[in-house]
Amino acid sequence: MIKTRNAEIDYLLELLACSIRGEAAPKAQGVDFDRLLKLAERQQIYTAVLPALAESEQLSAGQFKEWNNYRLSELKKTIAVDNERQIICSELENAKIKYMFLKGLIIREYYPKTAMRQMSDNDILYDEAKRDELYEIMKKHGYYLGASGGISDDFYKKPYVTFEFHRTLFNPEEEFCPQFDAWKNAKPEAEGSSRMIMSKEDNYIYALGHMYKHYYCIDGCGVRFVCDIYLLKNSADELNWDYINKTLEDFGISEFHKTVLSLADSIFENKELETDAEKLLDFLFEGGVYGKSSYDIDKEVEKYGSKSKFLMHRIFPSKEEMKAEYRVLGDKPYLLPAYYGYRLIDKYKHNRQYMKRDLDALKNKK
Repeated sequence: MIKTRNAEIDYLLELLACSIRGEAAPKAQGVDFDRLLKLAERQQIYTAVLPALAESEQLSAGQFKEWNNYRLSELKKTIAVDNERQIICSELENAKIKYMFLKGLIIREYYPKTAMRQMSDNDILYDEAKRDELYEIMKKHGYYLGASGGISDDFYKKPYVTFEFHRTLFNPEEEFCPQFDAWKNAKPEAEGSSRMIMSKEDNYIYALGHMYKHYYCIDGCGVRFVCDIYLLKNSADELNWDYINKTLEDFGISEFHKTVLSLADSIFENKELETDAEKLLDFLFEGGVYGKSSYDIDKEVEKYGSKSKFLMHRIFPSKEEMKAEYRVLGDKPYLLPAYYGYRLIDKYKHNRQYMKRDLDALKNKK
């Protein structure tokens, strides 16, 4: 068992390992179960650890109800999102838009039960040449386009359905942007289907590359990423490790890969926790499953030179960014001032919680 000098972290990791292995969890020693729940929620692994915790019969009736309410809420969300995804994928098939599942949509199949792998959204790679047709499909089904800059077109429908339609996998504006073509080794799900299946090797490479991107370039990452890698590596898949290792070496993340595997072995195989793995573990629990939003604020403020310049950029993005988000500006650039106002109102209406989060982080930044 890992010892981090934090009883809740140590026990959460033990619960995760027991749930993944299908084993009974030992009794907790000196653990605050309310803190444990908050920690599991921040790391988005409470549905993964609940089976082992419930079987250990340590929770009071009230505590179990609170944990189970989280699980039932997640289950309700999952059912609704699965139904929505079936509808949208049927539309993609009818429109012959080539697409491919990414991230949790694939990785959840490697968990003992798919419900154990929580997902915040639907990540799908699609053929950008069909972008206008995709927009019409999502609009027809009541989705709101929240963002279309960067590498994805993000659609939302209340209360909690999100689709991130990726045009590419890595952002050329970020420091870590390997040349990676997931279409190259993909195959159709079935004859005549528009859905493509990523190769097992490319899925492993992308899972690790995505983790590294969050770890190195964005806000950080949580322990669920390590669990994903462990399950992919130890699955029944016959993987071409020569191809995987060569690609990771080309990406410059071979050493990171070794550290992740070392930490995974410590968590799930009870192997000794090495120094680099311990440092990574400490980092994973500094924030939630996607790190801390303050990391992003710090980098953005540094990029623009001051808090005031960063704030002005958030309110008034560049012309290029506005054109990427509102395609009408490509033909009618004179509408830019009006769309700045529209954008501000629109973001407040649909994304006010994220606006408040960033403003709070900006306010707290020294």
